[in-house]
Amino acid sequence: MSFSFFKQSRPKTPPELAKAIKDSLMALDSKTVAEVKALEKALEEVEKNIVTMKTMLLGDGEIEPSPDQIAQLTLEICNEDVISLLFHKLPILGWETRKNLVHCWSILLKQKVDSVFCCVQYMENHLELLDFLVVW
Repeated sequence: MSFSFFKQSRPKTPPELAKAIKDSLMALDSKTVAEVKALEKALEEVEKNIVTMKTMLLGDGEIEPSPDQIAQLTLEICNEDVISLLFHKLPILGWETRKNLVHCWSILLKQKVDSVFCCVQYMENHLELLDFLVVW
């Protein structure tokens, strides 16, 4: 008998977290209205990943956030086009997930990586995302 549920999982690295967020958001595309349970599961996975991102950005009360991890996560989110997915999936996310996402976004926008505000630069290069938000 395996007692793996007692074992704590190791924290995700920034690249792993960015990929997990991207994969969970993309999983929402493959769900139809008939697959309600699958959609709920996919939404739960997105929520879990967003909470993990928030913890990485803010810490958890006991452990302070690592500036290196924050910079790496910011860079990965921009490089993997996670921002675009986050914006386009925003309408189907739950209230708490959206609230956590906005909190994360406000932190990510302020992050400089190698003297560049990556997320701001990403938005400048993808102005259609602002149009999407205005219409939504």
